[in-house]
Amino acid sequence: MPIETSEQIEQAASVWAVKERPLSQADETALRDWLAGDPRRRGALLRAEAGWSALSRAKALGTCSGDRGAAPLTKTSPLSRRHFMMAGAGAGGLAAAGLAGVLIVRHQAETGTRMGEIRRLPMSDGSIAAINTESSIKVDMTDTQRRIELVKGEVWFKVAKNKQRPFVVTAGVARVQAVGTAFSVKRRDGGAEILVTEGTVKAWMDGADQTAVLLHAGDRTFIGDKASPKIDHAPEAIDSELAWREGQIALNGKTLAEAAAEYNRYNQIKIVIEDSSLADERLLGRFSTDDPDAFSGAVAQAFNADIKRTDKAIFISLKKSDIDNTERPTSGIVN
Repeated sequence: MPIETSEQIEQAASVWAVKERPLSQADETALRDWLAGDPRRRGALLRAEAGWSALSRAKALGTCSGDRGAAPLTKTSPLSRRHFMMAGAGAGGLAAAGLAGVLIVRHQAETGTRMGEIRRLPMSDGSIAAINTESSIKVDMTDTQRRIELVKGEVWFKVAKNKQRPFVVTAGVARVQAVGTAFSVKRRDGGAEILVTEGTVKAWMDGADQTAVLLHAGDRTFIGDKASPKIDHAPEAIDSELAWREGQIALNGKTLAEAAAEYNRYNQIKIVIEDSSLADERLLGRFSTDDPDAFSGAVAQAFNADIKRTDKAIFISLKKSDIDNTERPTSGIVN
């Protein structure tokens, strides 16, 4: 029997990691047999499960409904492994795992998300992508390179190690390369923002490899065509900006206008701030991305504001008695 490659083992381990728990008796037996067949498989399974664990609190998000009013931070529900987005081809190594009928992404035209949706996408090399709302990617896995094109939006990658097959993300003029690491890429006007949560990545502008910069865990930069990249070390800010992986919006000093814009990325029902002075108030805390009602209710309580709700929008405004009052609360929202 041919010896499995490391890629085939990592691929099979990724499928085992996302298989619905508890396992059936047949699957338990198949898993034990698979682990016993090669000493490398146990470590591969642990790495794959660690990748799943990083995303296990995330959830598929939809539009909100109903008027639930003010509430403390809404906990997000664990996402079932069945909700993993599995598509594409490449069953090498899966037969050895007893899971040849389960397919994961190797090559396909495009994978994307709708408004309010987050998807976890296991790839054939053992890597995992978390795709934010209204985002899309194209995946192309070859024997010499793993190439991902970020067509629009934002994606976080947990990359399986394979020095012989560079993992390269393209996002407009921006290029990012990693071996075994975790990072996010977000398309912006004129380029892309890169946030690194683990390991090291190399980033550069297309056609300007000589100006590539190295980013380490906790670093962030913008790669674009109008300015030289500047590296900022901001691990806490990165953690807040990637709160979407857990189905949350981290306020952390955002203005009410900025917070409303974030909510409007995830929900059909829009938050509208009707007073400029209220829109400039800064906030603290975390809220669930799919619950603008709870957020607006908390704003109303913190700033003594009025809430008007229609089937398409939530309007937040100062109460009439407070319009000329400059001594309003400034403590923000804390959860």
